Amino acid sequence: MTILGLASNQLPHRFARTVAMERICSLLLDGAVPFDVPLSERAIAEAIAIGRMPVREALRDLAREGIVAVEPGRGTFLRRLDATEVTKLLEVRLAIEGMAARLAAEKGFVGELPQIAEDLRALAKQPFTGRRIRDAEAIGDRVHRAIVEGAGNDILNSLYAGLRLRIGISLRLVQLREVDRIRETVDEHLAVAEAILARQATRAVKALHAHLRRGHAITMANFARRHPAPTAAKVAALKPALARRRGRPPS
Repeated sequence: MTILGLASNQLPHRFARTVAMERICSLLLDGAVPFDVPLSERAIAEAIAIGRMPVREALRDLAREGIVAVEPGRGTFLRRLDATEVTKLLEVRLAIEGMAARLAAEKGFVGELPQIAEDLRALAKQPFTGRRIRDAEAIGDRVHRAIVEGAGNDILNSLYAGLRLRIGISLRLVQLREVDRIRETVDEHLAVAEAILARQATRAVKALHAHLRRGHAITMANFARRHPAPTAAKVAALKPALARRRGRPPS
């Protein structure tokens, strides 16, 4: 028996592979997988309650997409994005999410956005400690997903779904949980949501772009803090070694 051209005995395997991918992505986004520890197929299979073969295939798919890296002799690791990749990610987000915000406002999208806006207002009135910090981060993800869903465009939604994992990983790279920034983020998300609910497309796009650019600027500052540029003294100290490597006598 076949269904849509597939043998029936193929369907359970394909389904298991899809489930494995979804559950592994959830682990990565939740921060349950460290960057510097090899990914164990057995441990992941036990964590997500699924067989090792679908896990192995899902990890291969993630490697092809550049989410994980296979290092011969060492294992498979969650791949750190560098500053250039994070900047490219911003450029794509400005295009996709900006268009989504415009379409959602123009089409008069409602969905769960009114409730999200209400939750943001309530959150802004409370001290940002402990659980409220986690709530602010979780509601931020809801805002972005709701905006894309509100665009009413399946292709746009699919493109964004492919970016969510990279977005989550890029945030984990420099996530310092600074209270002032978390409070700013709540205000920025609320500004975007209110503009869409007011059906003011230009204002919505402007607020969303400002939010994304502000977050990117902070991410870049954190990158620079963790990976400072070499000082003039360090560069001078390296010159003899660089000269020898190039086959020239050191100056």
